[in-house]
Amino acid sequence: MVKIARILFVFFTVMMVLSSCDNGKSYADLLKEEDKAVKAFLADKIVINSIPADSVFVTLQDVGNNDTLAVPYYRLDDDGNVYMQVLDAGIQDDRFEKGNDVNIRFLRVDLKALMNGENPDPVGNTNPADYITIRFGETTLSSTTQYGTGIQYPMYFLGNECKVNLLIRAKLGFTAETSTVIPYLYTISYNKSK
Repeated sequence: MVKIARILFVFFTVMMVLSSCDNGKSYADLLKEEDKAVKAFLADKIVINSIPADSVFVTLQDVGNNDTLAVPYYRLDDDGNVYMQVLDAGIQDDRFEKGNDVNIRFLRVDLKALMNGENPDPVGNTNPADYITIRFGETTLSSTTQYGTGIQYPMYFLGNECKVNLLIRAKLGFTAETSTVIPYLYTISYNKSK
């Protein structure tokens, strides 16, 4: 049964990729555009290509005066699919554990649109009564996996009530949007579900 599910997943992923080629652009062209948008966004940022050995990240609180340009973006995976800027590291004595239900609120912006000189309105769910609950470390539950794996990365390093800016390439973003090849910049807060 699991094998059939995997085959169907691969089939539908390939179909999405093939159907994503809008305006005559190939999937390879879309990947190049995504890469260009990510590089353009990070060009004037401090980028650290590894996770600190002690997992102590420089945060907005550390630099003070709300100067987000002084807070580095950390590459969280070897392929450069996820970069994290820590705004608030959260409660370090209250870390996330696999299986925790976590409420997230986010706004996100299309980086390709930003690169093209547009000023897209951020979209998301920042209303206090409007949050999404995901299960940390879950890889099969669709209510979690639909948001992609990239959105879970900060929970491996930070504490409850953390807040980050997170750049996620489409490959690790919302599963329904993988074929669009649009990288997004998220501002996300994470709080354990009570």
